[in-house]
Amino acid sequence: MTAPLPDELPLRAASAASDQPWHRLHPLSPLVRAGRQLMSLVVLLAGLLVANHHRVGRDLMTDLVIIAIALAGGFVSWLVTRWQITDGVLRVDTGLIRRDSRRFPLSQIQAVDVVQTGLARVLGLAELRVRMAGGDAAHGGRLACLRRSDAEQLRRDLLALSVAGTAVAAVAAIPARAVGRAGPAVVVPERLLFRVNAARLPVAILLSRTGAVAIAVAAAAGLTIAVSGRTSTIAPFLPFVLGAMVNLWRQLNGQYGTTVAAAPDGLRLRSGLIQTTAETIRPGRIQAVRLAEPLIWRALGWCRLEVDVAGARQRREDQGEGQRLRAVIPVGSRAEAGQLLGELIGSQPLLPRLAPPLAARWKAPLAYHFLGWNRDDRYVVASRGRVCRQTTWVPLDKVQSIRWVQGPLQRRLGLATVHLDVAGKRVSAKIQDRSDAEAREILAGLPDLARAARSAAA
Repeated sequence: MTAPLPDELPLRAASAASDQPWHRLHPLSPLVRAGRQLMSLVVLLAGLLVANHHRVGRDLMTDLVIIAIALAGGFVSWLVTRWQITDGVLRVDTGLIRRDSRRFPLSQIQAVDVVQTGLARVLGLAELRVRMAGGDAAHGGRLACLRRSDAEQLRRDLLALSVAGTAVAAVAAIPARAVGRAGPAVVVPERLLFRVNAARLPVAILLSRTGAVAIAVAAAAGLTIAVSGRTSTIAPFLPFVLGAMVNLWRQLNGQYGTTVAAAPDGLRLRSGLIQTTAETIRPGRIQAVRLAEPLIWRALGWCRLEVDVAGARQRREDQGEGQRLRAVIPVGSRAEAGQLLGELIGSQPLLPRLAPPLAARWKAPLAYHFLGWNRDDRYVVASRGRVCRQTTWVPLDKVQSIRWVQGPLQRRLGLATVHLDVAGKRVSAKIQDRSDAEAREILAGLPDLARAARSAAA
């Protein structure tokens, strides 16, 4: 079988797996994937050339050999990596000595992301990430990299195939074409729901926990220099200062320019300053919605709205962002959050009006007034927290398990907490510090409501 050109990504309708073509990534993919390491090598080489300009011969040859070996390894990785869409499954094969073949059923796709690093933007490339309901992102569906237009078109095709649900019928529903070569792409109309305020975002980050840590580290370093009178005393603080600055930059770079739009194929999120991300969350794939209101933000009328989607854990380079939920509103007003919340939930947001028993004052005297919950036939909402108030909405049809928990102090006070777990891994609604009788009643009644909600959703 003759492989197509690297920049051709045809998706042809077929009835058998043998009729489906295999495709390769873009030839510059190794350069993009090793961008950080390559830049480090280039900087190191430039430093060696400046420092050893009188004797660059042997040292230069050694460094060039190292770079050549790294590039050769990347080329081999690109050469043995191929992908294919057939029978409703995305197949990704890679490996030279140890072959690795992965299958991703399109009907189980949770979200599809198009990510561009700074180097990828310069080269006009993008990485496609397919998020499934479980597993590790190291074993997720990643195509790094494709041409930007091809990645966007493939994203649309994957979403269309995932909605279709069946293999041959779904493939046949899409005309045969070469992605990025068959004329203008079909543009799905979208409706803008939110755009972050660029002036408000840096202030909000500085007033967040990340900003507080950065300010504290900077203040400690400045105080040390002022007391000692020598700038050399800042050396022990340099790792902490650099770490704090990196965290600030990651948060700003990841949330800058955030926009949220509604489209027929799902919820579209775009964000990023240097590294840009375009995500599409399929309808019905949101596992939970959380509204966070830090103490200082509440005084300014600001809040943060986050969603949790069942998907792979973040890769090592994305762990800083992966520890947080996906912020559809990094910072916004309560009115903006209320409007978008209505769009996400599909109805008027349910408020946690059911207050806890008086005995909960002894266990949580500061957070007592923020403890509450409520439910209807579609959602459960629960709130908690004093320094950072968190209100979580969980669809009943997404509930995976319900747990009744009672600690030693709760047992003495006749209290208990009910946890609602979903597939998103990062959010579990906690109906906290209810009376023992009420908690048992909740535990007995919610499973029937969840079953009814799943039947209605089906």
